[in-house]
Amino acid sequence: MPYRNLISDILDRFNETNSLLNIIKSNELAVIPPANEPIENKILKGLFYVSLYSCIEYTFKELSIRTLSSIKSKNILYGHFENKFLTIALSSSLQTIRDCNSKKFLDKASDIFLLSESNDVAIFNETFVDQYLQNIWGKSFNQLTKTFGIVTFLITPREITIFDEIVENRNIVAHGRELSSTIGSSPKYTDLKSKYDIIFDTLNRYVIHFETFYNNKEFVKITERGSY
Repeated sequence: MPYRNLISDILDRFNETNSLLNIIKSNELAVIPPANEPIENKILKGLFYVSLYSCIEYTFKELSIRTLSSIKSKNILYGHFENKFLTIALSSSLQTIRDCNSKKFLDKASDIFLLSESNDVAIFNETFVDQYLQNIWGKSFNQLTKTFGIVTFLITPREITIFDEIVENRNIVAHGRELSSTIGSSPKYTDLKSKYDIIFDTLNRYVIHFETFYNNKEFVKITERGSY
């Protein structure tokens, strides 16, 4: 199953971030008031956002690529796809319309509609969606499900806010807008661990959401699912 290995690979990334959290925790516990927290620990807490964001982006990109690779391997006919999956199945053809001049527009459009009903085996680039996955915000979850034609993923406003915070702080540190120690000066270990747990739980649910879509063959018309 494509998702079993994916979950294992995702865990490897999260385990690295968790190791960083454990160091932060140990450093905090070693501080005896009125001593101040060492700047090294503030730097680590700033870098935590970079590490955790890497888990988020990895999950999104690999989830997209591996799902599309598995679908593509089934050699599904264009005419057997659900219409909502045609955004991906016909992605190469749709791009030709974007790049063509006005004189060729009608011919290109007709070709796409004919292809969508054809008995040709679908050919698409499994990395097509990956190129659009830059900065994974809270809203990105259902932007991606919409592209795949998957039912809406349930994500709470609090979860969205936390994802947005992780991305924003990661960008601030990664692009040098603030010192890592500045971003890491406020949160405590317990704050970061709470965010880590919420991010992990949400992404785990998201993988299951995609796995259900794949296992139920929701990308194929109901009348044709028995063929695949």
